[in-house]
Amino acid sequence: MNKGGSAVNITYLASERVIPGYGGGMSAAKAALESDTRTLAWEAGRKWNMRINAISAGVLKSRAARAIGTIEEMINYTLCNAPLQKELQAEEIGNSASFLLSDKASGITGTILYVDNGIHVMGMAVEGFSHLPHSK
Repeated sequence: MNKGGSAVNITYLASERVIPGYGGGMSAAKAALESDTRTLAWEAGRKWNMRINAISAGVLKSRAARAIGTIEEMINYTLCNAPLQKELQAEEIGNSASFLLSDKASGITGTILYVDNGIHVMGMAVEGFSHLPHSK
């Protein structure tokens, strides 16, 4: 990679919150990845003027996500509880990565950018799901 380059990795909220069923060491691996993101931001920034960031992507209906047996429930939970009540699109994650890799983000490094419709800000589930537009 050239000096002044940029790298982005993908993480998930399970690095800092309990997500039932997201086990097998993946939550610990994501927590380590976020720690490495910060450490590499320092080391690569000082040595090669590189920027290292992470995107904490929300629940996304993808082929890989189907391996998590509860993906539909996770999507519905997010639709009911996130500040933005819509399904997350892969393009939104890609656009955020494009920004972080571009010169427009030249002052950003060591950051975990949440692209998750805001679910990471929630401290508890919304009560009375029946009044929400996406509830079943």
